[in-house]
Amino acid sequence: LPGEDLSAALDAAASLAADDLGSLITNLGERVTTRGEAAAVREHYLGALDAIHARSLPTQISVKLTHLGLEAGRDACAADVAKLAARAASLGSFVWIDMEESHYVDATMAIFRELRTSHSNVGLCLQAYLHRTPMDLETLLPLQPAIRLVKGAYREPAARALARRHDIDAAYLSLGRRLLDQAARGQGLPVFGTHDLKLIEALRM
Repeated sequence: LPGEDLSAALDAAASLAADDLGSLITNLGERVTTRGEAAAVREHYLGALDAIHARSLPTQISVKLTHLGLEAGRDACAADVAKLAARAASLGSFVWIDMEESHYVDATMAIFRELRTSHSNVGLCLQAYLHRTPMDLETLLPLQPAIRLVKGAYREPAARALARRHDIDAAYLSLGRRLLDQAARGQGLPVFGTHDLKLIEALRM
């Protein structure tokens, strides 16, 4: 995103860079079921990192673990993300891991934790609407992580996620303030993935 291919996405990133704006790009896809498909996704992202570097863009990649074959082999998926992180590090860049449906949270967090032991240039997305997220965040804070906070977009049952906008906004604000408090102590990097201007203003206060 945006565009139908990498070239279009990088052109858009270049337009943003002209206005001193960084960008985050992803290749849409989920639930790859074969290692061959997952390897193709890995190679696409390796190429994207090289292309970003070649154009000197302030652009980072964000990947979904099921797109990199989480369901086709957990360890191979983790190894592929490590390869992306290593390539990104060699180019002075960063890799974000997206969060997917709630039943993938445990596996996603586990792989993130493993990667953080050897790669400091890896960040994780957390979804404010999940009931479990406040506790998940607390368990991650000792890692001084880079966290991209979003509201959450997957359809989840009431037992797993908040449904009312007011409640989701309140959860986002609480988590955001916790992240900012940690960042003020030099313990982590918060990134806020939202177009909600009211929330942004509240977090600035």
